[in-house]
Amino acid sequence: MSCCETEMTNRMNKRFTILIEDDWEVMGNGLGNVAQLQYLPSMFFMKLAKRLGIKLTFMVDVVQQLEYNKHVQSDYNLRLQKNLWDDSVRLMKSYGFDVQLHLHPQWMNARKDGDHFYLSDNWNFGRYSEAEQDHLISESVNYLHELLRPIDPSYKVVAYKGGSWGLQPSGSLLRNMEKHGIRIVTGVRQGMYLPGNGVDYRSLEEDTMPYYPVYEDLCKVSAEKKAVFIIPLQSVKPGVMGLGYLAIDMVKRKISKKDSMRHFYADGKVPEKIYALSPIAEESKPKFPYVSYTTHLKIGNQPFSYLKTSFDQVIKKLSGTPHRHIPILIECHTKQYNNYYGDIERFLAYVQDTYGNVAEFNTLSGYLADIEAGGNTVKIKKA
Repeated sequence: MSCCETEMTNRMNKRFTILIEDDWEVMGNGLGNVAQLQYLPSMFFMKLAKRLGIKLTFMVDVVQQLEYNKHVQSDYNLRLQKNLWDDSVRLMKSYGFDVQLHLHPQWMNARKDGDHFYLSDNWNFGRYSEAEQDHLISESVNYLHELLRPIDPSYKVVAYKGGSWGLQPSGSLLRNMEKHGIRIVTGVRQGMYLPGNGVDYRSLEEDTMPYYPVYEDLCKVSAEKKAVFIIPLQSVKPGVMGLGYLAIDMVKRKISKKDSMRHFYADGKVPEKIYALSPIAEESKPKFPYVSYTTHLKIGNQPFSYLKTSFDQVIKKLSGTPHRHIPILIECHTKQYNNYYGDIERFLAYVQDTYGNVAEFNTLSGYLADIEAGGNTVKIKKA
């Protein structure tokens, strides 16, 4: 048996495929800057991943960059950030990582006043018109193709992560994704309900395996193959122990008095209107009874103890299913990494050491290639 055949056999024997995707962006309300929240933490993440041999997919928010571009002639600070954004994304690709699409539509036609951007309160791309969706997807896909094809002529945008998990209504949105060559859509999770953002995935029919959706209602599994398929986020119930880890860490953060983003603005202040802009606040607020609070696998501002407990829980849950080649999607936000670098490094090393015999890391592009080669399957509703 050749080395390539041996490697393929080893991969096919792996029970789980870990897909780490990073939502690469500033804050959802427009605060922050590229150097602080994007370049520096993603540089750490890339160096760590290269050292550990881990594959990553960066889901880059192109709308933010399109808005920055409107002001580069008059604002030297934004020109610097725009160029740093472009070079950071080029670096991701040159390092061998995957780069795919993430859109926060609240940036569309943002109003700039001094140092601040004032964004829309509509964070759900599904609630925009079909024409607006078509235009923004087209402009964003073209931007990434022009930026990255000089590095990799075969590069294609094939995956999309819903900004603020907003994918409903899904009909025109999924049709537009198909129109522009996007095959994978992520951002749904069983039980997620964010009424302020028009998100309701409580009727999700498939919470484990990739599936072809009914375009008009992506919570339903289609009875026929589609061009676009969904990879759901893996749900987690932190329970009393997990929430306890977060509570202890929150107290530590309060005591340490970490720097606030207000220090990066000329007047040292952030308008209350900007701070108050958060139609997805429900996701981060556990409700009583806390033992039933559900979220999903993520890497950001969580301590190692929480990351480990959450991942162990998901592996245990999925080990009891009959499926193979199960994608374990982990949502990351490098903008939250400050002061958690050690926790993240420790967690990823733990996953490798503990589960390396049953799990492999892949990118979203790589996962799609495996599906096209017949190595992975996508669920269709049986008659």
